[in-house]
Amino acid sequence: MENDVMEQEKADALQPSAPSELSEIEKAESVLGIDRSLFEEPKFWSLQKKRFIKYRKVLWFIIPAALFSLIFSYIPMLGVVFAFKDPGHFNLYRYDLWHELTNGYWTINNFGNIFNDKFFVSVGNTLLINVIKLVICFPLSIFIAVQLSELKSQTMAKVVLIVICIPNFLSWAVVIATWAGLLDGDGGALNTLLVTLKFNSPNHPLMQEAGLYKFFVIFLSAWKGAGWGCIMFYAGIIAIDKSFYESATLEGANRLHKMWYLTIPMIIPTIALMLVLNISGMLATGLEVVLPLFDMILADEAQLTLDVYLYDITIVNQNIPMAATLGVFNGLVGLTLMIVGNLVTTKTLHRGLW
Repeated sequence: MENDVMEQEKADALQPSAPSELSEIEKAESVLGIDRSLFEEPKFWSLQKKRFIKYRKVLWFIIPAALFSLIFSYIPMLGVVFAFKDPGHFNLYRYDLWHELTNGYWTINNFGNIFNDKFFVSVGNTLLINVIKLVICFPLSIFIAVQLSELKSQTMAKVVLIVICIPNFLSWAVVIATWAGLLDGDGGALNTLLVTLKFNSPNHPLMQEAGLYKFFVIFLSAWKGAGWGCIMFYAGIIAIDKSFYESATLEGANRLHKMWYLTIPMIIPTIALMLVLNISGMLATGLEVVLPLFDMILADEAQLTLDVYLYDITIVNQNIPMAATLGVFNGLVGLTLMIVGNLVTTKTLHRGLW
């Protein structure tokens, strides 16, 4: 009889507890009144819902920018399809443009046809101009920002910054027309000075000389954009804690030491960011600057850039599939340059976009 009772107790112990019975943790939660959900990480969509409700008033400011990006940035990306259309059977002015996008003659030969003589000439000129601009204009912006930070009067620094930023707000047509007037061979003020100093001959318009085309593209880009380009660097410099400079002064550092060993290293993240952005745009010179200068001289392929070549294909010849193909190629090369530039700055400057 006793053996039967003991076996029954063992069997009851081995059986799982009833669902109604609470575990020790659940008992503690019930006694202390703790809600376990407060310690659980919220789900992704529930978190997004809470954020949406919390910042719902701010979304009204984002909607216009989102619509602008959708209409002018994302919807035009459908034009990438044009790069795979046969130029001989493509009609941009067809009534049913959707039919042109979804049907018709498909081909990948456009990506091979863009590599012609004019393409390689334009790529060579574009890379040459942009490499020189990267070597000259980019350090020039850093130099201007550092020199502005060295001025004792912050008011004077701000006045100088405003003055050198004014050319950025002028259109390229105004800038080129202004310098063309100054360098005009018949009465140009700057040209007269150059003739007096024996640097130029009379009645010789410098801006219409084919050999100086690249020089003026680089010079005008530096004159117009160096002041505006230094704003990012200047903002990074004035954000540096002044106690660092005071400590360096106590250690006996002069202005040059503080500039080289303190100011420049502190703005390395900004330099890396701007350098990657400049490298990613190596195949773009800006149609608004090269085309007016190109029209002022005789049509010479030595002055041909990718932007002018793309303009000629799109507007003059109206070869939309080839233009879209060239645009896709430029985009892919720009993306590759951005990735490579970010890798280089990450390895050398230990800073990058990501």
